[in-house]
Amino acid sequence: MPYHILVVDDNDLNLVLLAKILELEGYQVTMAHSGLEAIQSAEQKMPDLALLDVMMPEMNGYELCQKMRQPPFSTEMPIVMLTAMSSDGERAQALEAGANDIWSKPFDMEIFRRRIGELLKKD
Repeated sequence: MPYHILVVDDNDLNLVLLAKILELEGYQVTMAHSGLEAIQSAEQKMPDLALLDVMMPEMNGYELCQKMRQPPFSTEMPIVMLTAMSSDGERAQALEAGANDIWSKPFDMEIFRRRIGELLKKD
């Protein structure tokens, strides 16, 4: 059974691009345009990994990450924040919110695919 990845971004172009890349790698992808949509989706089917955009209206990626670290969600699920800006402050904020990592956009697709694979490796 393929790994299930939740991709959350309010930008349709980014959302579709990431979903297509992941689907080509054989992952099952669920797309969400907002934090609320992401929570509802994850409650229906728990993802194996979540990719969250930082800058979104209503609920930003940090807030969403914090919510996804609480029951009924898995605290073991890898969460990666995606951002157009990359500062040490943002990195610290992402880690404090419970993210495993924060990646700067745009990113090299080969490195992106490799890092996703590493996060999903099960012992």
